Amino acid sequence: MHINFSMEYKEFNENYLYKKPFIFKNALDVSSISWKEINELYQRADPTDWQFKFRKGEIIPKEAYVESFNDVGRIRHRFNKTAVYQYLQDGATMVYNRIDNEPFVDSIAKQIAQFAQAQTVVSGYLAFGSSPSYRNHWDTRDVFAVQLIGKKHWTVSAPNFDMPLYMQQAKDMPHITPPTTVDMEVILEAGDILYIPRGWWHNPMPMNCETFHLAIGTFPPNGYNYMEWLMKKIPDIQSIRQNFIDWEHDQKNIDNAAQAVTEMMKNQENYQAFIQDFLGNQRVNTAFNMQIFGNLDNDRLPENSTIKLNSLDNRTIKQGYIIANGIKTNLDNDSQTILQWIADKHSVKLTQLYEFCQNQNINLEKVEKLVFDLTMIDVLECLTDER
Repeated sequence: MHINFSMEYKEFNENYLYKKPFIFKNALDVSSISWKEINELYQRADPTDWQFKFRKGEIIPKEAYVESFNDVGRIRHRFNKTAVYQYLQDGATMVYNRIDNEPFVDSIAKQIAQFAQAQTVVSGYLAFGSSPSYRNHWDTRDVFAVQLIGKKHWTVSAPNFDMPLYMQQAKDMPHITPPTTVDMEVILEAGDILYIPRGWWHNPMPMNCETFHLAIGTFPPNGYNYMEWLMKKIPDIQSIRQNFIDWEHDQKNIDNAAQAVTEMMKNQENYQAFIQDFLGNQRVNTAFNMQIFGNLDNDRLPENSTIKLNSLDNRTIKQGYIIANGIKTNLDNDSQTILQWIADKHSVKLTQLYEFCQNQNINLEKVEKLVFDLTMIDVLECLTDER
């Protein structure tokens, strides 16, 4: 399921990223998504997980739509389907936060992650009525709203509290009221994607018809993350370790500490180490290929394979390394050329890769070994038609 973003990352970065909303019309062919996929998505959900909610303005208690039962000596829980259907008919919204390891959701989220060059967290919103699940609010991360079924009405307004962090949610800051001016009003239809930067007020409203959309939040590194990371180094500052006595006595130590912290923040080596650590903590879901990599007699990918990169930020390739699924891999010139081409194409057939490498005068045996080894350690993903 390929997303057509209709612009390159450079244009998006310069004109929209973190700056203002944008709607990608007809960005996604949703013909392969039906109620079968959506029903199965919710069927596999854990109804007891606090990430799963029913909302009609306020959160509906779980005991109203989740039942427990004794299953051969083990207490289990399941949706009370009658209650679920009734709440949907009454206008409630099913909210499924942190959807993970669901193939069609992962595919969409991965493409957005690589386009925005940031880690993602996915939520799903399903409704049939006209009641809002939330009041007008801002989010503490950028959001790509991906409409998959039906339609939804959105109003978006410019922020009056700039770049809020996770502990600065609109519901906890009632002294900051929603703007009276609407800067964007749009009906999101199936296949559309709406980008909303963090801090922008938005009010999504169901339209008394079926609607299901994914809200894909992006989480790039920020200054607060950097300060949290630097806290591990703060004890190295001698003036920080001093006991306080009084202001007159402690002011010099505080000045020294402030200068040391400033130098620590401005240190490029610290910055680069933080970025690598941040990227190293990111993970991307990929498919198993046990028939390929569990077989000692095999050392090649199938010819019908499609190859994708599992890194979310591919800008490091030009610096001679890549970080994907917790693994940092140093790259020689040929490897940089190969991975940069895969990154630019988003996904490539193995036969296309071999043809490209031949044109670049790169040894094919080296290419075969490289892509096999990188796929085995989860830096690349191999998709095949094998059953």
